[in-house]
This record gives sequence, C-alpha cells and structure tokens, in this order.
Amino acid sequence: MKNTKIGEKMKFEWITDWDVVWSDDFVEKWYVWMQASENAHVFFHPSMVKAWVDTYMPIRNISPLFCVVTRDDTTIFLPLVLWKKNWKNAFERAIVPVGYSDFDYHDPIVTGGDEVLWENFWDDFFKEVKHRWGTSFDTIDTDGIRTKSIGDSSNWKEGEACPYIELTPFSSGEEFLKSLKKNLRQDTRRRVRRMEESGESKFEVFKPNEVEAALQTLPKLLEHHVLRWPNAYKAPGFHENLIKELLPTGLLHFSRISIDGKTISWRIGFMFRSTYYSYMPTFDDEYKKCSPGKVHLFYCIDDAIKRGIKIYDQLRGAELYKNEWTKTKDTVWIYKQTNAKSISMLKNNLNKLKHVVK
Repeated sequence: MKNTKIGEKMKFEWITDWDVVWSDDFVEKWYVWMQASENAHVFFHPSMVKAWVDTYMPIRNISPLFCVVTRDDTTIFLPLVLWKKNWKNAFERAIVPVGYSDFDYHDPIVTGGDEVLWENFWDDFFKEVKHRWGTSFDTIDTDGIRTKSIGDSSNWKEGEACPYIELTPFSSGEEFLKSLKKNLRQDTRRRVRRMEESGESKFEVFKPNEVEAALQTLPKLLEHHVLRWPNAYKAPGFHENLIKELLPTGLLHFSRISIDGKTISWRIGFMFRSTYYSYMPTFDDEYKKCSPGKVHLFYCIDDAIKRGIKIYDQLRGAELYKNEWTKTKDTVWIYKQTNAKSISMLKNNLNKLKHVVK
C-alpha cells in the first residue's frame, strides 16, 4: 500500500497487490463501506468484482489500483485496474474501473457526510493519479459515473441514458400495468395470454442453492444472445463466474420462462438492497410471436414488486423498448484523457487509427 496527501485535506491510499485486495482484513472493510454507503451499487460489490477479476486475470494483464480516499469520518472507495494491453493495442497502458465495459456503473462508494470532500473529489483525484502514476499509464478511461459532482474538467462527456422504473407506488404487477399507456398495457396482457395458450408456460427464478441447474441452462442463453447480438464480446467464463459467485449470495436474479418444459427466454439481473438491475435478457427467436422478451420483463417487474424492490433499473442504453415502460432516467458521464507524454500520445493515435480503419 502507498499513501500520499494532497494539501491537508485528503489522504489517498492505493492498494496495488491482489493478495491485499482479497485479504480478510480488506474485504471486511469493503463490506463495511458497502453497508454504510447510501450510493453503493451492485457492480462494486466484492462478489461481483471477484467474478470479473477471476475472469480477466487469465486473459488480460491487469493489476489493482484500488483507491481509498479518507478525511475524518468520510471514505471514498474507487476500485481501478491498470490494464497493460498487447501489441494489437500498441502496448497501451490504461487505467480503467474494475468491470470496465462489463459493468454499467462505476460510481465510487462513498460513506460519511463530508460534502466538501465529495465536491472536490474528482478534480483532486485526477491530480493525484497524474502525480502518483504519471509514469505508469498512457490513458485514463472512466465511464458509468452517475454522480452529479463530476468536477470542472472539460474531459468529462455526457454518456448514455439509464432508464429506470419507480416501483414504490405499486403493490402488484397488475397495479403497475394499470399505470402504463393503454396500448402497452393491452399488448402486454395479450402477449401473456398468447404465451399461456402456446402450452404449459412457467416462469421460474433460480434459487441460491440451484447453481448447477443455472449453469446447465447458461449455454443456451449465451447461444441465443450471440444470435441476437453477434458483435457483443463475452469474456470466456464470465457469466459462469457470475452464477458461481453471486447466485449463492442472493445478489443474482437469474430467471427463465419455459413452454412445455422447453426454455424460451432468459434474463440475468442483480438485486442489491432495494434495486433490481436488469442486466442481460435474451430469448429464442422461434417463439418471437409470443413476445417472450416483453412478457419476461413484466414477470420480472412483478417479481421485484413482490420482493419489495423500489427501483427497477434498466441500466445503460435508451433502447426503444425500455422507454415504453418509463420516462424516468439517469445519465452516465465519461472521463477520458491521454497522458501528455509523447509516447502516450503516439499509442493513443495508433489506436484511434486502428478503429478508423476497422
């Protein structure tokens, strides 16, 4: 661990060893921060982070740059990694949040009530990164930040919309349906009836002790997801690790719909505190006439209400089907900056040229 102070205000601590990250002492602190934080989200939960790290350690050269900032009784925790890329990416060294493109949100975990510390965090954080790690990185690439306090830097850019549904007013899925526009409400009911008429339909959510059953159906989910989104990268073993790490803890909400015993729709989501995160839906195109995606979404909303969930978060991306169900949304912000060193600028320009050629 390395410590430094900027002025007399903040103390920065950097954890740069995986053994320290996964030590009982640090993980215990991590859980305390998650419990005490009002803004904690599922993507920086220790189990979620471990699933991602265990996936990428064998296939990427990543090392931890976990940042802990403290002052008085306030702590801000931001888990980052230094990713040393290969020759295909000009050996670029990038500082990115844990989870990178696989996680929708990367907001730091904040505990305590020091608003001044939080307001100054991003500006001082990037100064600290350049001061401490200026010789170690070529680019900083931070996205998925929803917090309003993003600092003054012009390197911040507005990113994707994140639609979400407020479930607090509703006591049942049927009551929620009544709040929707007439066309969507009627179409959803019609699709549910059509599915029920197609055979014996069943909606089920895998229980914490059903890891093996969940793993058995996962290959079909991935197969149909590739057919629908052929260019979406899936790191080998990532979704298996999510099931193994998160299902036993209750964080993973993995559901499926079957007709006459054949699974036709899958949805991977997460539940943390009072929020459901809708992460990965897909269905069998053979049953497209039943609109299994729409029916499955409604079933999950109904299930979330029954579990006392307050927010159904549809995560990043303003797809049309999401906007049908809600007009409420957050926005994420992106921070990208290249190190001013000549070699870093060269690597960055080579990578830009590669993407333009593609």
